[in-house]
Amino acid sequence: MTPMLSIRPSKDLRTHYAQVAALTREGPVAITVNGRQDTVLVSHEDYMAQCRHLDELEAQLSVYAHLARAADDVKLGRVQDAEDAFDEILSELEGELP
Repeated sequence: MTPMLSIRPSKDLRTHYAQVAALTREGPVAITVNGRQDTVLVSHEDYMAQCRHLDELEAQLSVYAHLARAADDVKLGRVQDAEDAFDEILSELEGELP
């Protein structure tokens, strides 16, 4: 659910900053200039929560992209027996050791 948006004129930032800051703890505050919405303020806590949420979404998107590529590999027959793959990896690792 989207929190209610409070609307305040830009002059309130100068004259009533504490009240505007308190409002941001309840939800976003739209600041207007000449009657038009110009900027939206959120509390630091809400901003950090949004950043964490975006990071989580990016991580999920990365996983989904890998899964989609893997599904394409299977559809196109680009697969290998697991035992053969592990044998190949182990032989490559043994070849790199001094």
